Amino acid sequence: MRVTKMLMGLMLVLCVACDKSERETPSGLKYKLVKEGTGAPAKVGEVLVFNFVFKDSKDSVWRNTYEGDFPPYIVMPDTAGSKQEDGMTQMLRALKPGDSAIVNIHIKDFFKDIVRQPIPPQFDSTLTFTYQIKAEKIMNRDSFQIEMRNLEMAKTKEQWAKDSVAIENYLAKNNIKAQRTESGVYYAITQPGKGENGKTGQYASVNYTGYTLEGKYFDTSVKEVAMKNGLYNAEREKYLPYAPYEVTIDRSGVIKGWHEALKVLNKGAKATIFVPSALAYGPQRRGEVIKENEVLAFDLEVVDLKNEKPEAPANKPGSGKGDKRGFKK
Repeated sequence: MRVTKMLMGLMLVLCVACDKSERETPSGLKYKLVKEGTGAPAKVGEVLVFNFVFKDSKDSVWRNTYEGDFPPYIVMPDTAGSKQEDGMTQMLRALKPGDSAIVNIHIKDFFKDIVRQPIPPQFDSTLTFTYQIKAEKIMNRDSFQIEMRNLEMAKTKEQWAKDSVAIENYLAKNNIKAQRTESGVYYAITQPGKGENGKTGQYASVNYTGYTLEGKYFDTSVKEVAMKNGLYNAEREKYLPYAPYEVTIDRSGVIKGWHEALKVLNKGAKATIFVPSALAYGPQRRGEVIKENEVLAFDLEVVDLKNEKPEAPANKPGSGKGDKRGFKK
């Protein structure tokens, strides 16, 4: 009887010590399943949609996908190469809808096994990262694409409304009378030009200065403006002199708002245009000045408008040397 009680006590201790929530991937990544969902993990070709909070041991949040417009996802790859996958991918393979997991990983292991590159010198090498991951749902590709399209349309519509309000408030505050194109670009003509407005396929030579509604300048083709607003770059002038920029309407790789504006302007016209983010860079960040969903303003001057392509010198845009101007799409 006494031996039996000792064995039962030992078994109880072992059961308490054995935490079934602790898991490990084939590559050795350890994680804890803090909440278990239902169903089965994603099959090859299915889409696992998930969210996560990524923070460090100093309690700084590096990324929180719950606050983003679109959740992260993974299209489950073929199992043939699963042994070579990083631990995070292997863990996602095992998660069911509703599963919540926590991963603690040292920064050295994170960069070695997940990022697969050396730790950047500016990073604290003593940090530990924590992923709090929740598997939201599993979908087939077609359903996922439809849902993402609908979500994108809803977000774009919402952003359009915000941008329109921001532009109209700016116009009212600065007493600017502007017209609006069918596509949504606001424009105020400050100097009328002559002749017909630009058309698809025509070649426009344009001087421009770009800035945000907060008045932060990011690019210009006019040297004097560049020097006045802290944009002048002597290195840039070596490969791309300050000069009017050549645009083929509806065909050049500039933001869509430019093409729309050039079709309501003619030769010699000067105007200030206000471009909603959907017709600029949308949710893409383009450096320190142009943030996500940024409304852009441009002072434009249509220097010339031709039906035939102008001859470009070797160091001009369109010569094959590349174009690094900030408003390219």
